[in-house]
Amino acid sequence: MQPTTPSFADNLRNDKTVGKFVIIAGLICLGYYFLELAHHRAQMADFRVYYDAANAFIHDTQLYGKAFGVSSGFYKYSPFACIPFIPLAVLPYSVASFIYYLIIVAAICWFMVKLFYEIHPNPEWKKGKKSWALFLVALFMADHLERELHLGNVNLFLLILTFAIFDFLRKNKNKSAGILFGVLLLFKPHFLILIPYFIWKKKWTTLFASMGSILVGILLPTLIKGYQGNIQLHAEWLLAMKDHNVKLEESPNTMYGIVNHFLLNHHGGLWLIGLLLLITAGLFALFLIRNKRVEKNEDIRFSEYFLLIALIPNLTHTDTEHFMWSWPLIAYVIISLITTQIRHKLYYIIAMFFAFIPYCVNSPDIVGKQIRFLFDEGGLLGTANILILICAVLIALEQSRKRHLVVA
Repeated sequence: MQPTTPSFADNLRNDKTVGKFVIIAGLICLGYYFLELAHHRAQMADFRVYYDAANAFIHDTQLYGKAFGVSSGFYKYSPFACIPFIPLAVLPYSVASFIYYLIIVAAICWFMVKLFYEIHPNPEWKKGKKSWALFLVALFMADHLERELHLGNVNLFLLILTFAIFDFLRKNKNKSAGILFGVLLLFKPHFLILIPYFIWKKKWTTLFASMGSILVGILLPTLIKGYQGNIQLHAEWLLAMKDHNVKLEESPNTMYGIVNHFLLNHHGGLWLIGLLLLITAGLFALFLIRNKRVEKNEDIRFSEYFLLIALIPNLTHTDTEHFMWSWPLIAYVIISLITTQIRHKLYYIIAMFFAFIPYCVNSPDIVGKQIRFLFDEGGLLGTANILILICAVLIALEQSRKRHLVVA
């Protein structure tokens, strides 16, 4: 991937199709808010957790082990993760939630366009293809984006943070990438999955900078809570993460749960987790070796990096909302299918169609509660994500081979 030169503002000014898309997407998101408001559903339950947790943090009340807003609304992030929400926590909740909603809307529009030009910079599009690409990516992600708007989670912002790290790395701003990586880990340790990749790419400065960033993030709450209070909060955070975990072989959308349910009839255990982790690591290593042999450079590659991000909900027990982290790979596959010549394109289209069903129509308002439960708890969403990963890997390998032939 080559760095994109036009700014977001330049793209909006110079590209009428993209500009119209941003306006339409923004209006739809705002219309959705007022629709939820009219039906008394504009609760933003996840944002309520962050808002109340930030208030608990600054007013020295119970932070962990207490439900905020709804019965399942437990705060599970590090004490440091409260700090970004403090400016909103001092506002009335109705004002703070609306501001946060507007921030999410702006982030959705920005990231959709940013990904679009990242994957296919300055393209010579045939008439209509650009509109189709934007529409199909937005449609594929519609249910997950709707959940983000409805719940007010931080998953979108963490995904954008991973993109910022990727952008810094390819520009050799390794220290800045490391600082952001440390912040990312303080929100969700799931992103530890990137460490082996950074070691493979010899990003030592990034790793050392992330250690320093984590240390600062751990110590920062001391300014408000004092040393002993900070120690106590971190001990409670570790317990909160432990309580959130389940047996991975029973987590329905992980690869362990999928194999355990569909192939082993729930006779798997810890051995299954170890085996599948080993197989996954081996396959990813082969993918990296193949790419390196063909391309012969140490660049951070879009397909490799975001493949790891998209793997997270298949490897660890998370909420279904985390499958939105496959957004970059979904955009990569769809835009590649539209803009490039790919062998066996029909097979990719069929695979993506089957992945599309549990990804996009996974809403009780569309399919009913029973089928949605089947998608979320029956392993179909996790299976759909695996299909997306496979499509992305095969397309990336073919494109690497084509680039190598052109150079040769």
